[in-house]
Amino acid sequence: MALDLNRRRFVLGAHMTVLTVAASPLLAQSRSVWSAENAFDALLSDTARIREWAKPGGVCVCWWFIERGTTMDVRIIVETTFENGTTKRHHLGRLSRPFRRSQPEGFGLLLEDAKTILGQLQKAILLDQIEEISQASRICPDCDGVRAIHDYRSRVLDTLFGRFEVKVPRIRRCACNAKSDVVLGGLLSPLAHFFPDRSTPELRRLQAELGARHSFREAARILETFLPCAKQMHTSVRNRLGKVAREICDSEQNEPLVPSSAEAAPALTVFLDGAHIRCRPEYQKRHLDVVVGKIESHDRCRRFGLVQQAVLSPASQLRQDLKALGWDHEQAVTVISDGEPALPNLVRNAVVGKVRHILDWWHISMRIQHVENAVKGLLQSRGFSGIPVLFKRPTEKLRWYLWHGKVLTATTSLQWLMVDCARLVTDDRVVTEAAQRVQARCRDLYSYLANNMDSLTDYGRRYRTGLPISSSRAEGCVDDIGNTRMGKRRRMRWSPKGAHQVAVVRAAVLDGRLIGAYQRTAA
Repeated sequence: MALDLNRRRFVLGAHMTVLTVAASPLLAQSRSVWSAENAFDALLSDTARIREWAKPGGVCVCWWFIERGTTMDVRIIVETTFENGTTKRHHLGRLSRPFRRSQPEGFGLLLEDAKTILGQLQKAILLDQIEEISQASRICPDCDGVRAIHDYRSRVLDTLFGRFEVKVPRIRRCACNAKSDVVLGGLLSPLAHFFPDRSTPELRRLQAELGARHSFREAARILETFLPCAKQMHTSVRNRLGKVAREICDSEQNEPLVPSSAEAAPALTVFLDGAHIRCRPEYQKRHLDVVVGKIESHDRCRRFGLVQQAVLSPASQLRQDLKALGWDHEQAVTVISDGEPALPNLVRNAVVGKVRHILDWWHISMRIQHVENAVKGLLQSRGFSGIPVLFKRPTEKLRWYLWHGKVLTATTSLQWLMVDCARLVTDDRVVTEAAQRVQARCRDLYSYLANNMDSLTDYGRRYRTGLPISSSRAEGCVDDIGNTRMGKRRRMRWSPKGAHQVAVVRAAVLDGRLIGAYQRTAA
């Protein structure tokens, strides 16, 4: 009987109110208004418990669902409780969901509705925070006196959920520190201290991350599509990315050395490679070389990217990356790269010490494959009149020799193979051209091995012990940092400074360092 009575009251127009409290470090007091008689005592008791959990300094979001007949109206109310116990309530708006005219697209909270609500909620919280900070800033930290307000100035603040123009007070300095006015300047602006460039750190981080993953125009479009932010310009995204890149470099230079978790830190391994991107015409260059790579220890890894023409000291920047992984100027550093001498020299300049360079096995294997293919073509020629075993056996043994570090034996086999090709006398033009191709491939491999003789090692032993022998990790960084964002297929041209900034931010995004630094700052 009581249940039927409650249903009748609900149909006749009794207001049913549901209170939802948003998660916050400090929950505010919340109130519930009931026009019906004490029919739902259980819900009221839950509301009372919510009041007991509430603490000063938080924000309470109330969703009021009012259903009359066939129309559902939703009112959103925000109530803020300051540290002194005072409260302020903001009415953000209301939504209507007619039952008779509802379509599948109209169920729940729509994107445009969410953007509007988030913008209003951001404004309400922002104004309350500015008010609280302004009042706290008036208290002199030296004498606890109340400093006077000089005037109010309008200031534009750009956030993820909208761009707002707020009035911020300018506070006069206290008489107790009047001597410091000559040094520090005149009036104090609390908001300028927190936001010197008039944008929130979260907005800058998201602009930088999207700008590192997509083109600047596409990043601006994505932000405008999914967030109630102000109109985004691709130039703003580009400039914000540059600021974040400088902040990453400056913060890493000031960070202390991170020790390794192991008692005896093992050697660091640096994988290096280069990416070629198109350069802007005014720099009188066709391509830019972006040095990308990966630094690995026994338990951590770190990607990096830089353009040597865009920084004063590329070695110093690489040194900071090494220090971030626990390098203490005494650890051994191993470099794995191809035969480009500039890559290991960069690490030597950064370490200022002995660096062991290992030639990438993949590049050696590819050159051996070229020799094998050339010899196979020679043996399959119709006019070939030589002894096949003289060409086949050295080719088959060549890979085994180099894999086990028998470099001298491998080079001797190459020399004998070239001599046998020169002794091959025939009038057949096809055989002659095939023999010349074999000689060219052998000379290419021989020169490659001779120029990197000190970088060759016993690859089989390193492989069996679990040590890296290839720069495939650097090849992956070429695709992740260089080609995916700045490759030739993107049809973009870059300046050295712009390419360097994108490479720095993109490496931080891929490693998770960008969002990690933001989370540490927010905490």
